[in-house]
This record gives sequence, structure tokens and C-alpha cells, in this order.
Amino acid sequence: MSATGKLSGESYEILGTLSKPAQPPNGGVKSILIETQPSENVKPLALERGLAVLTLDFAKLAAEAKEPVLRDILGHLRGALKMKRILGRAQGTDADAMSGAGSAFDGLLLHDASREPAAPTRFIATWNADAYWGEKPRIEFAANAPPNGRRFYLAGIASSTSAPNCAAPIDARAFAPAQRALFVALDEWTAKGVAPPGSRAPLDGDLTPAQELKWPKVPALPPPPEGVRRVPKIDADGNELAGLRMPDLAMPVATFAGFNAQKDKKGPRCAAGAAIPFAATRTDREKTGDQRPSLVERYGSRAYFVATMRVVADKLVKDRLLLQKDADAYVAAARSAPF
Repeated sequence: MSATGKLSGESYEILGTLSKPAQPPNGGVKSILIETQPSENVKPLALERGLAVLTLDFAKLAAEAKEPVLRDILGHLRGALKMKRILGRAQGTDADAMSGAGSAFDGLLLHDASREPAAPTRFIATWNADAYWGEKPRIEFAANAPPNGRRFYLAGIASSTSAPNCAAPIDARAFAPAQRALFVALDEWTAKGVAPPGSRAPLDGDLTPAQELKWPKVPALPPPPEGVRRVPKIDADGNELAGLRMPDLAMPVATFAGFNAQKDKKGPRCAAGAAIPFAATRTDREKTGDQRPSLVERYGSRAYFVATMRVVADKLVKDRLLLQKDADAYVAAARSAPF
């Protein structure tokens, strides 16, 4: 399908893909999710929950045109298609455009946005570790989110899991499980008025100047990027303390950093984070001078590790920060831990 938006008298044609739920709710589909980046993380869940999903192709649209075009399209959705509830999901500059058009949305799931919508639009905002360690560190928050929003920092997770020209092993942990749970929370908040979980994001006391971090001796850990920046505080393993700690950070098998290093100085920038595994045993770690306790030293056995992972994952399910299906996946992965 296609939609047309206007800016300063000029028309813009936007291509889009409209997907409808296989089993529409009684009374027909009255809610829709608008996304500007194709994703298999949230779309299937939205369809399962009875929402239509419209994926818009904004790739060739000028940044200044995105907000007004969104307003035009959303007006059409409420009018011609009679949608009573409109949610949005986007990241980066597309998320900023959605925030600017916020009054036209009922709820927004924003990732790595630099602005947030005003009330009454409800929003849930997320960002990752590389937001602090990137070339342009994100804006810090001096206070909690406003009543119409929630903020979640996905601790120790990097936005990119691509490994071109990266010197250290990459952090391949996905933020999709968190996004799925937060989408369900946003859906219930906007449809039923069920308040979402409270924010989990660093405030002033959770951050420290990067040069003051006390890193343990971690073999092969790249040097942190230079430059003046404040970053989340870390524990004795070098893992971040603040924010939403998913099960594989609460029960880590590695140090996860929001930065990496370039293998070839003249090559492309490595956009991934680093993941430096713990040694399996004390003997293994002592060979390299690794100060972090080994897997056996910290967990004892794989059976204990799996059982505790279940406890941690189920607690997040209870807190509505993880779906049961994803909790089960974390536990299944724990059974393959390198003990």
C-alpha cells in the first residue's frame, strides 16, 4: 500500500506494508501499530494481540518531513480506517519524529530517542549501553520520567551485533526480549489503563566519569573510548549495575561492555559491544591473570546455574519485564553454559 503526506505544499508518497491479525478481535480491528523499521521482534506479538501493523518505508524521506507526514497518515487512519487506538514503534531519528507527532498517537515504544512526547501520549523509552560509549553520548536525565512515560536502560546490551572489524568478541545479547515485554505493557496501558512497571534507568547517582571506573583485570578487554563522558557504574566483573538487567546479565557468563575496538585502524568503525567470557575454572583464569571468578567458582555447577536462572527469569516475568516464552528461552540457553 502507499500513503501520501504533505509538507510546505509538496507531496510525499510513502510505501508501506499493512498486516492484519489472523484472528481479528470481536468487532473488527480497531487498533494499529505503526513502525518505521521492519522488525520480527514486536510485529508478530502485535498481530497476536489483535492489532494491525503498518510498516512504513521512511528510508528516503527527509528528516524534517517525517513528523508532518506521520500526522497526515495518522489522521487518515483515524478517519478513513476508523482506528480508535494508534501505537508507534521506532528508533533514532524516526523515534524523534514520532515524539514530535506524539499527540496523534495513543502510545509510543521508543528506542534511542533524544526527545519524548508530551502528555497525554503515553510512552516507554529504551536505550542501550553504546548510547553512553558512542561518539555522541546520550543526554542524561536529571529526574524520573513524567507520569505519561517510563524509561528503561537495557544494561550491558549494545545496539549492534554485527562484527565487521571488531577486535574483541562481540556482545551478541539481544534487546528483543525486553522490547517484547515492554510492548505488552504499553498495549495494556493504552487499552486497559493498566499502569506499566516502574522505570529502570540511571539517574545522577548511578553514573560516574568514565575515567573513574575501576575495571578488573580482564584479558582481551579493549580500552574504553577516550573523551569526557559519564557512564553507568560497574560491579567487580565490569558489568553495569543500573537499569534493567536481563537474566543473562543478572547471571553473567562474561563481562559485557558497550564498546569494542577496531581490528584494523583504517577499516570501518566497530559498532558492536564486547563480551569477554569468564574462565571455566580457577586454574584457567589464573593462567591469564584474570581477576574475575571463574564459572565454577561463582556458580559451582551447571545445575545450580540453571536453577538460579529460572528464579531470576521468573521474577522478571512477575514484574512484567519479561514474557514467559522468553524466560524459558533464557533457561534453555543456560543449560548450554560452558561449564
